[in-house]
Amino acid sequence: MRTIWYMGAKTRLTTEILRAVEDAAPGARSALDLMTGTSVVAWALSDRYRVVANDVQAYATTLARASLCGPKVGPVLTERTLGRRFRENANALLDWLEPAVALEDAFLEAYGFDPEGGERGPFALGPMGVAARERARRRVPRDPQRRARAYRAFALGGPSFLEEGTPRATGPFRGAQDLFAQATIGVRREDPGTFPYLLASSYYPNVYLGLRQAIVVDSLRYAIDGLGGAQAAQRRTQALASLLHATSVTTSATSHFCQPRGLVRDSEVKAVLARRSAAIGARAQGYERELVALRASHERNPGNAAFCCDWRDLYRRWNEVGADVVYADPPYTSDNYSRFYHVLEVLTRYDYPTLEVRRGRTTKGRYPARALRHQSPFCVRRRVEGELRELIAQTAARGAALVLSYGEENGLLFKVWRARGLSAAAARRRFLELARAHYAHAELRKRTLLHSGQGDSNVKVTELLLVARGPRTCA
Repeated sequence: MRTIWYMGAKTRLTTEILRAVEDAAPGARSALDLMTGTSVVAWALSDRYRVVANDVQAYATTLARASLCGPKVGPVLTERTLGRRFRENANALLDWLEPAVALEDAFLEAYGFDPEGGERGPFALGPMGVAARERARRRVPRDPQRRARAYRAFALGGPSFLEEGTPRATGPFRGAQDLFAQATIGVRREDPGTFPYLLASSYYPNVYLGLRQAIVVDSLRYAIDGLGGAQAAQRRTQALASLLHATSVTTSATSHFCQPRGLVRDSEVKAVLARRSAAIGARAQGYERELVALRASHERNPGNAAFCCDWRDLYRRWNEVGADVVYADPPYTSDNYSRFYHVLEVLTRYDYPTLEVRRGRTTKGRYPARALRHQSPFCVRRRVEGELRELIAQTAARGAALVLSYGEENGLLFKVWRARGLSAAAARRRFLELARAHYAHAELRKRTLLHSGQGDSNVKVTELLLVARGPRTCA
């Protein structure tokens, strides 16, 4: 199953994880993927078990529900189902943004890219007006260095919504002043369903998405929310999951949404424009076709379920879970995943969240306020050991076997122990002891992988699998 762009390596470890789950709970009928992320492990488990997928992030739960749960439905991202509402929203946004989109188009053409990115279906915005296009083309310098500087000024200097006050919209954005106004966003914070949908176009223009892309995202989100009729909830879930996937693999940031590109080098300008020429609508349709075909070719247990909550809250609802074995993949590092995938979370909830302000200014990363983003104890040095210990104890208390993934070199708990002077062997023994306090049998398996990310390339890392069976402390 193709996933969103995501940190981690579980796609390469599914065989080992499945074997560990079988060994931890021979004869098990149900499995819980406690922190499902992309749901790639939950999907692999669903070949053999009734699966419950859970994640504290709503976008991850949406992905899991689309692939694992509910009735099978046909394609939703079509002209017949979404076309009218899509155009209704897109046209309203273009009333504000046509001159700016025309200038973006002119830059794309000057660098040899198709502004529509091959988008010829129901979610194509089409060319801007003749007059707007001609004015825009005159503003793009022919000299390559001057052209790159001009695009930086356009992309980095263009307005977006600010918590500290409405930005001054000038140049091609002059007619879009109201789009970025606090009053406009304030109305939608009271009622996110207010027409037109404009979250991506006001929060992220020329940040994580190009202007055309932001309009398409908002307009598809508006059309998806308007879906009704039979199996409406499942159809909305499938369409939203497809849009999230397309947004993930199209972003002009890096492989996640931690920070937008700085456009320092001329080569970076061209790379960003290449990403901003990609057609989100077509990519969403392509992923939905894969998802429909995948579900059609695989029978899944009708008892599968997906939840969106912290693991403690889920364990309080254990009668709804009833799993024989738990697979847990907690965050390894001090980096909270909510920071890396905040755009997907915001687009899922679509509630125009308050943005974080530092030193009186909205952050460059345009994160939701810290209080609105999940902060995991697994990412806090002074709490990580206690949190892992509690997770193991609570899982055993519910009579479930446990398989737990963790990183050795980059795992925060192992870093804490090494800082206290423990050798690698002693740290592994201590990790095992966490499980042996609550399980009759526990072993540690490991596999070396090459990992790329955060500026590193092909770094060797050791993925650990803690396999625990025979809970001692059943409630």
